[in-house]
Amino acid sequence: METADKIAILADAAKYDASCSTSGSARANKGGIGNAAVGGICHSWSADGRCVALLKVLLSNACAYDCAYCVNRRTNDIARAGFEPEELIKLIMDFYMRNYIEGALLSSGVLGCPDRTMERLIAVAKTLRTRERFHGYLHLKAIPGASDELVLEAARWADRVSVNIEMPSAKSLAAIAPDKSPASIFKPMRVL
Repeated sequence: METADKIAILADAAKYDASCSTSGSARANKGGIGNAAVGGICHSWSADGRCVALLKVLLSNACAYDCAYCVNRRTNDIARAGFEPEELIKLIMDFYMRNYIEGALLSSGVLGCPDRTMERLIAVAKTLRTRERFHGYLHLKAIPGASDELVLEAARWADRVSVNIEMPSAKSLAAIAPDKSPASIFKPMRVL
């Protein structure tokens, strides 16, 4: 699968991930200069009030979980795609060097188990920071059920780590997300 096809699938799948950002414009280039509809680019705000362009994309939209509310749930018949960590690192650096983005918001469907998925997200962030010397903004989503050590490791390399809270009660969560527990969601928040 071509990178552009992966971006289209994984940026579209990421739009449902809460991030305190806007989706930007839908204005496409019709023969002029620039493009306000680059797939997966959204905007967030830094602590000092600056607007920051972010690549908002999933590492993968394949998921072991079957949460009724999620477009990426295991039983949903959708196109699936995924990046290898090195592919995503290259994409982020290419977008950054072209001045499309100032950072990235990265999440993923659960690839097998939460720890393995979190390790892959951390590998992207750590490699960007160490090998690529990337000092742009990085926001990682903690994977529900990931170990405390991995959540803390994610926080070491990212500017922000957040956790999505799907439902207000254990009963409602069990009804629509049978693979998750309140502990798997709230534990990373307590660790952070």
